[in-house]
Amino acid sequence: MKGIFFTEFLEMTEKDFGLDITEKIISELGVGNSGVYEPEIGYPCAQFVELCGLLGFEIGNSPSDVAKNFGEYLFSRLVILFRPSFAGNSNIFEFLDQVDEFIHKKMQDSFPALEIPKFRAVKINESTFQITYQTEKILIDLAIGLLMGCQRFFNEELTLNTEYISERSKLVCFTLSKSSVLV
Repeated sequence: MKGIFFTEFLEMTEKDFGLDITEKIISELGVGNSGVYEPEIGYPCAQFVELCGLLGFEIGNSPSDVAKNFGEYLFSRLVILFRPSFAGNSNIFEFLDQVDEFIHKKMQDSFPALEIPKFRAVKINESTFQITYQTEKILIDLAIGLLMGCQRFFNEELTLNTEYISERSKLVCFTLSKSSVLV
């Protein structure tokens, strides 16, 4: 994982839970970098897992919930960092249909050595969209949080179904469905 994820995580932690908690989890982190991450440098995913666990312990949440909350926060940051890429999309499905071009390409251009997780996005019909995603377990929770942030950004009600296709190959399928509201 690139350092930008770690710096954003620590900024979220300080903003939401204060400097004391942020410094505490940094001091307990089993690496010698004192919480200093270079945005372009890659760091082991295990450090992200550890940070989620440490913060979760401090605030009484599971590492999974911490990763999801961070994903939601991270989406709001990506909107700010890549604002032009979000223009012209009137709904969540339009955005997701172009997510590879908008986000992953921009991330790849900004951080050339970044290994982007493999995914495939397909619009099934006007009310259903599927994303097949291959990555580490904790990053699946992060992806769920990103989708939650995306839903909030576009102010749309969606149902998210997560199906683990293969634990061995770390493959998951997200199905997002819009529901009709009867008045």
